[in-house]
Amino acid sequence: MSEIQSKVLHWIATGRVGASSKAMAMTACGLPSDRSYPSDPDDLNRCLLLLEAVPEVREHFDKIAALGVVWARLIGSWAEIEGCFLDEAGLNWSKAKSAPKTCAMMKKVMGEEPGVFSLGNGVKIKFGA
Repeated sequence: MSEIQSKVLHWIATGRVGASSKAMAMTACGLPSDRSYPSDPDDLNRCLLLLEAVPEVREHFDKIAALGVVWARLIGSWAEIEGCFLDEAGLNWSKAKSAPKTCAMMKKVMGEEPGVFSLGNGVKIKFGA
């Protein structure tokens, strides 16, 4: 088992794991993932907690960006999104209980995912892989 895989295993056992942070971790380890991406600041916080626990994941941002168009957009603006969240809410919500500026920035950066159609009232449906 590689060092990054060992650290990721420890994080999975002890950290706050969400679908998007797990996708980052699995991809960094060269394992298949469900390609989930962070859709709100709470998801982003879990990704940042992963990066704090396993900073080597940052070295694999190119692989994570290759998971799909939304991941590519997020990784392309990661430094700005991360900085906004840390300034606004702090890691693990240490400064605030909400992050509206970060949320707006994430939505703007993510745009619409190909094959995803809005049905209104926050309901979306995805077609294809």
